[in-house]
Amino acid sequence: MTEIFSLGVLVFLFIVQVVFVKRETVNLHIKGIRRWFSGVGVKKIALAGFLASFLFILFYYFFLVYRQYLAWRDGGGTTIYLVPPYQGAGYVLGYHFTRFAMYHLVSLMAALVFTGLMIFFNKKRDYRFFYDEEPYLAGLSIFLLGNKEWGYAWIYYLVVLFGLSVIGSLVISHWLKKSERFSLYWLWIPTAIGVILVQGLRI
Repeated sequence: MTEIFSLGVLVFLFIVQVVFVKRETVNLHIKGIRRWFSGVGVKKIALAGFLASFLFILFYYFFLVYRQYLAWRDGGGTTIYLVPPYQGAGYVLGYHFTRFAMYHLVSLMAALVFTGLMIFFNKKRDYRFFYDEEPYLAGLSIFLLGNKEWGYAWIYYLVVLFGLSVIGSLVISHWLKKSERFSLYWLWIPTAIGVILVQGLRI
């Protein structure tokens, strides 16, 4: 379920980038929708997506815990001794924490650290490296790639992005003979989607 949700969030955000957004200003020509998107940049949409994703995953974790509690309580046999009043709630909470929530917690911490470093160094270099919204696109992608079914896919994601950055920079500087910076702006989300699809095929 969370796999479909994560993929859906990323696909939606990429559609917003391509169709509705031009830098920080949304350019809509669809009557009746303009007022909802007018003036809302990718940065704000990515932040909203981050918050919505966090809340959804937190809700889903407690749903798994509650479902497990009912299964053990009503399962008969010795499983009733794994839940209150025979056992503290910490056991059933920890059961799905190590099997689900822990992976997202690790990816959340990685996302916050990576986003913070991107913002810090970008600001220190007078915003030469990234557009304002890029750290949030990267952070959301890293967080959503924390699904247990994909392992630590966010690590593969960062490796792939690093490789694309090196290749792109070499093409621009050595082949095209330009001094321009290679931007990852249009690669943050598609790369995350690509990693999800590849990991899905492996499963």
